[in-house]
Amino acid sequence: MSSLEEPLGLDKLPSLSNIDRLYRFSSSACRPIREDMGMGNCWIEGRSCSSSNSCNEDFEDNTEEPVTWRRQRRNSLQRTSSLGRSCVACGTMRDLHYLSNYQCRSYCNDNCTGELKYKLFKDIPRYVKIVEVGPRDGLQNEKTIVPTSVKVKLIRKLVSCGLPVVEATSFVSPKWVPQLADAKDVMDAVKNLEGVRLPVLTPNLKGFEAAVAAGAKEVAVFASASESFSKSNINCSIEESLARYRAVTSAAKKLSIPVRGYVSCVVGCPVEGFISPSKVAYVAKELHNMGCFEISLGDTIGVATPGTVLPMLEAVMAVVPVEKLAVHFHDTYGQSLPNILLSLQMGISTVDSSVSGLGGCPYARGASGNVATEDVVYMLNGLGVKTNIDMDKLLSAGEYINQYLGRQSGSKTAVALSRINADASNI
Repeated sequence: MSSLEEPLGLDKLPSLSNIDRLYRFSSSACRPIREDMGMGNCWIEGRSCSSSNSCNEDFEDNTEEPVTWRRQRRNSLQRTSSLGRSCVACGTMRDLHYLSNYQCRSYCNDNCTGELKYKLFKDIPRYVKIVEVGPRDGLQNEKTIVPTSVKVKLIRKLVSCGLPVVEATSFVSPKWVPQLADAKDVMDAVKNLEGVRLPVLTPNLKGFEAAVAAGAKEVAVFASASESFSKSNINCSIEESLARYRAVTSAAKKLSIPVRGYVSCVVGCPVEGFISPSKVAYVAKELHNMGCFEISLGDTIGVATPGTVLPMLEAVMAVVPVEKLAVHFHDTYGQSLPNILLSLQMGISTVDSSVSGLGGCPYARGASGNVATEDVVYMLNGLGVKTNIDMDKLLSAGEYINQYLGRQSGSKTAVALSRINADASNI
């Protein structure tokens, strides 16, 4: 068994008593009763206890009628009655999609002030910026070459969804990533799109110069917290890669071009196994110090869990301001959404995702796709967090690229909603 497959021991997990942002519940505290064990939120409201512990210690009183599973299900099927309407309970949640008014109300406080009433959610940002990485990180791992025209149409569809940032392509050697050999042509076709940022990945000064010549207005650099992965991925050590990126950020500063920084393997490496949070913090700090306006922390092979993400984030947040951090999770073990939720609770408000869950790392064996943008948006909508993303258009973009690739969507949300739509059309 490799070190990546071994579960972390309890001695490696952080002490919850020292975590200010999270709230712990004892195993004997509030538990759901049978009628609430479905898909509803009622049990978490603390209306029934299995012990003498008082729910009021952790949750505010809730005296309104509980929302049963059947009631929520009936309302969720009536999509046309709630889609795009203002929440009757709270005006600040009027932009929610695919969320019933009953569900909206369950997240608002009793005075309908727009504040979340659960202490566990109190530190979650009210707006989260989604960085769509599908056209680059998603398509770079495809076995067959996707035509430039398909990439351009996908980018245009994603921009129409309201996504504020769409990572367009990568100016890397075609020898290493042949799927993105048409980077210049892609940029020529999309560089004048308005209302969106279109960053491109640049591995060195040569790539940066090519990107600028093609019209790129924002670039990104990528370093690894794993020495072995750095050497196998970009053929240089961590220190050598940081030296390259100092040259890129220096040149970008002269042209007033913003640079985003990526850190890969922030929890685990396919060669080294577990990666120390201190190594991640070091690389993130170096990228910040050289001028990167944002640092995206990438779980490249998707082995992270909330128990390993938390100490990593704490280490990085000690040296880089939280408002300059983003998270980038792959969903190899299905842990992306809980990892994102934890990151939100820690104060991070930027999340990378890929339409339909496209992607993976071509240099990390077994790494599956990124977390699906549809799934992230659905979760954020359910939390009352604004994204300004049109879910219908997002589903359309995912359907478009999946039809071309000849595969089913990697988004559970997209699959579920397509079935609901199909059932509704047959009624």
